Amino acid sequence: MPSSLIRGKYLISPTGTGDTTVLSDVAIYQKDGVITEVGPWQDLRSRHQPDEELGGPDFAIIPGLVNSHHHGRGVTTLQMGTCDDCLELWILDGWGRRPYDHYLMTLYTALIMLESGTTTVMYNHPQTATATLKEDVDAVLRGFLDAGMRVAFSSYFRNQNRVVYAADQEFLSGLPADLAEGINRHLAATDMTDDEYFAFFEETYRQYNGQASGQGSDQLSDKVRVLLSPSNVQWNTDEFLQRTRETALRYNTPIHMHLVESNYQKAFGMRTWGKTPVEHLQDLEFLGPGLSCAHAVWLTERDIDLLAGAGATVCHNASSNLRLKNGIAPVNPMLARGLNVAMGTDSTAINDDDDLLQEMRLVSKLHRQPGIGAPAITSGQVLAMATANAASPTGFTGEIGVLEAGRRADMLLVRLSDLEDPYLDADLPPLEVVLGRARAHDVASVIVNGEVLTRDGVHQRVNKDEVRRELREQLSRPLEQQTMETRSMAARLRPYAESFYRSWADDSGGPPTGIPHYVYNSRT
Repeated sequence: MPSSLIRGKYLISPTGTGDTTVLSDVAIYQKDGVITEVGPWQDLRSRHQPDEELGGPDFAIIPGLVNSHHHGRGVTTLQMGTCDDCLELWILDGWGRRPYDHYLMTLYTALIMLESGTTTVMYNHPQTATATLKEDVDAVLRGFLDAGMRVAFSSYFRNQNRVVYAADQEFLSGLPADLAEGINRHLAATDMTDDEYFAFFEETYRQYNGQASGQGSDQLSDKVRVLLSPSNVQWNTDEFLQRTRETALRYNTPIHMHLVESNYQKAFGMRTWGKTPVEHLQDLEFLGPGLSCAHAVWLTERDIDLLAGAGATVCHNASSNLRLKNGIAPVNPMLARGLNVAMGTDSTAINDDDDLLQEMRLVSKLHRQPGIGAPAITSGQVLAMATANAASPTGFTGEIGVLEAGRRADMLLVRLSDLEDPYLDADLPPLEVVLGRARAHDVASVIVNGEVLTRDGVHQRVNKDEVRRELREQLSRPLEQQTMETRSMAARLRPYAESFYRSWADDSGGPPTGIPHYVYNSRT
């Protein structure tokens, strides 16, 4: 594998210990995909003879970004016909989305993420039809690897409460017989036993965990980690959760799951166990440093303490939480208690573009509470959430997320000219410039494992226009009859599901929410 010297006006990187390093007129020397030295450009240039020199005095170097929660849809759920709505109804509407080519969709998704500097993704595969699950997963992983990305892969599993937050047959018994029959057929397509799920995980782990990228078979080129994924506490039995924990310990692999994404999920815990879902997981001895939890919007003070004390990670998805009416996660209290908080887009970024730079900017503005001296997230914390913190739950811990000797050579070069034009105060901290102004089109090059995957926004391995053309042709075909029937069924189901959740309402018209973590305005 070739060597390279990457020069920047600035190097901006979290340290992995809560601080941020900013170096000027600096260079990184990498060989065989590993950073061997970081130091003054003139010094490194005089001592090394790289195969290639990149960057220059018009660039900032930052670590490759890590998207800590994603479901792999480059053609977004909105484009596929599902309008943003309350999460629980949105999920049911999504039953009627048309099928697609998993390889092409994943490849397209990866290309989009790479354009804005995402070099690693924690991809959570939906529970697709059992008959094609192995084929689907093979296609997904091939897509990420062909694009050159790193991927922490998991396939989620649900074995209860798959229609609403109640036993499937109990809820279906109250529906018209033909509607219940159609839903049962729909659910049956993804049916798996617990044994089948764990056998599938073990097969996937053996085949892919640590697999090389195809660009070389050396040990340092591996780009896949395979994780376990119970979908959520309301969707999985206690027995399954406990078996997941045991399996994770046996394979020394992380666990990724959704958790208290909506107020209804918090209410489910109170109605079912008389305590929050996090407290229930604590009772099961499920919490631990290998656990990452997507969303975690509806946490209590005690929940935050329990997660922080266990060394778990919360994967914050600001755009998705806003779009699906789930609220704003209490990130400031999480950070104040030392909880590791990462960042993801959940395939529902604010502009449907998986631009993690824009997601960072949203996060930096969303968590500024009103008033002098009120809590506000710092720029260094935001950068860490998309790099070092997000690396922690991926299985690549200690290898990515920070630019220092011994780490993988995953980084991006951000062109500064547009950010500084027509004027920029010379005293402005470089991190504030990048965080406050950079967008995908400012990313000049993206490097993964020492390989330059994009130059001036153009992918060097794959023709994005060709991939998009193939997707366009496939998705322009008429909808299949089965898809139209499923859409019709989901539309009939919707009012029954809405009625179910309305029945949980308190006197104010919604599930009890308690006193909020953040206060933005007042009614009186």
